[in-house]
Amino acid sequence: MRCPHCQSASTTERSDRTMYGYRRFRCHGCRRQFNERTGSVLNRLQLPSDVVFLIVLWRLRLKLSLRDLAEILLLRGLVFSHEAVRDWEAKLAPRLT
Repeated sequence: MRCPHCQSASTTERSDRTMYGYRRFRCHGCRRQFNERTGSVLNRLQLPSDVVFLIVLWRLRLKLSLRDLAEILLLRGLVFSHEAVRDWEAKLAPRLT
């Protein structure tokens, strides 16, 4: 995998993973660490990517309100605000459509 910071191809995969199971890498050129999501719109999300895509898909397909989505997933143990759903929709909807 190429380094998103210096575009160097001399990177190595680290043995550990992020909290959500994403692979971690180290660049030999700039000595920075990064993971699979670095440099993407999903970089700083606090939830796994598949959960965020599911939430945005439900918002677009089923026309659920922002607060309804937050309440539905609160029952499943996922805590986030309706404003987070709005931000995710703004970032991911153009890529999903």
